[in-house]
Amino acid sequence: MEKRALLAFILSVAILTIWSYWFVPQPQSPVVEEKQAQPQEAGQVSSPHPEKAPVPKASFPLREEVKEVLHEKVVRVETPFYVALIGARGATLESWQLKKYKESLSPEAPPIELIRSEKGERGLELAFEHPQGAGINNAVFGFDQDQINIKAPSEKAVLRASLPLSDGGQVVKEFVFYGDRYSVDMKVSVCDSQGRSLVEKMGLSLSYEASRMSSSSTSFSGPVALTTHGLEELKDLEKLAGKPLEAKWGGFAQHYFLFALVPQAPGRHDLFLEKKDDRVRMSLWQGASAQDGCTHPFRLYLGPKSIEDLKLAGEDLDKALHLGFFDVIARPLLLAMKFINDYTHNYGIAIIVLTIVIKLLFWPLTHKSYASMKEMQRIQPRIKQLRERFKDDREQLNREMMLLYKTHKVNPLGGCLPMVLQIPVFFALYKALLDSIELRHAPFIFWVKDLSAPDYLCASRLDSASLV
Repeated sequence: MEKRALLAFILSVAILTIWSYWFVPQPQSPVVEEKQAQPQEAGQVSSPHPEKAPVPKASFPLREEVKEVLHEKVVRVETPFYVALIGARGATLESWQLKKYKESLSPEAPPIELIRSEKGERGLELAFEHPQGAGINNAVFGFDQDQINIKAPSEKAVLRASLPLSDGGQVVKEFVFYGDRYSVDMKVSVCDSQGRSLVEKMGLSLSYEASRMSSSSTSFSGPVALTTHGLEELKDLEKLAGKPLEAKWGGFAQHYFLFALVPQAPGRHDLFLEKKDDRVRMSLWQGASAQDGCTHPFRLYLGPKSIEDLKLAGEDLDKALHLGFFDVIARPLLLAMKFINDYTHNYGIAIIVLTIVIKLLFWPLTHKSYASMKEMQRIQPRIKQLRERFKDDREQLNREMMLLYKTHKVNPLGGCLPMVLQIPVFFALYKALLDSIELRHAPFIFWVKDLSAPDYLCASRLDSASLV
């Protein structure tokens, strides 16, 4: 019986592996061929269509008194979920730290920082279809507030940053922060003195250290996008360089965290990727909508890949958490584990309870499998006799064996098939546990302080045994 169970498991794994490799279509990036953009000067963001860039009726002449400002203010924004720093130069995010997540279990460990500006690079900038657009990212904006502190989940706050232009127009960035979510709404307007837009297209550009990219059979850290084919991991940077990819949103994903840019104007949104030196830059472009005039709305998400938080942000961001081939099974299992944890207050115990519940649900199949294998063992002497009797007549042997199975009401696959049906569920459970941020730094008992980490105690015991 044990040999048959082991054989069924091995065959099931082989079938699933071959099926996913040969028969599951891999999504192809809907890439549109474009001419390669010319290299830009330092600090200037590439345009998606440089050879077709419209020339606005007005340029971006910055007022002299703005250019000469030496003191650059930094606005601190704190909510129950994060601490953000917004610098006056370009009114861009300088830092974004998650208050509920640390780098390690050490009490002195710093919080996770999804954005950090260093070496002259800023994490998030505007992108314009205009040769003078880079000047706005280097200009000093004025803020209407010195700091924001949101304490209640029902609160929200608006930060307005403005930059006057010499012709009477202005550039305005408006950030809307909420006390119950990781997402931020952002509106950018570039208007002349008559309220007319100075740009037809605008984008957000996100810079990311190339050293933080990694890929393995179980996880991916790097650029991702939601396209018509679903969630795509953008691994081939050379192939995508300079070519537009139509996407609903894009960003950089880590194993447990996500930084996403979501253009919200109607119409086509184009994503561009480029790698320069030791950084990867992603830009997402959109046109201004007729009803908003010169205003370009965006949404940012900087937080954990948690189903609840991603769904609260909307825009199909919950698809950033992809739980593998059996995602449709893994998501309910993950939600069930979290539901059980609401009562046990320990994810280790919740996993044990969930596993027991799954085994109980499959008990009828398991019992039928064992009963079928037991019956097969009982008629094995008869099968052996038939094989000896009809060893030279294969067709007659098959007919006699089928008659024997029918007489004793035995299904030769009855012992394996019920076990095969359970395998996708346990594969899905494994993937749910592997990618669940809830298990990150979650304690269990005694020496188990992090359910997402390997069991170092057992590893040390194995090492000691090998030394002996």
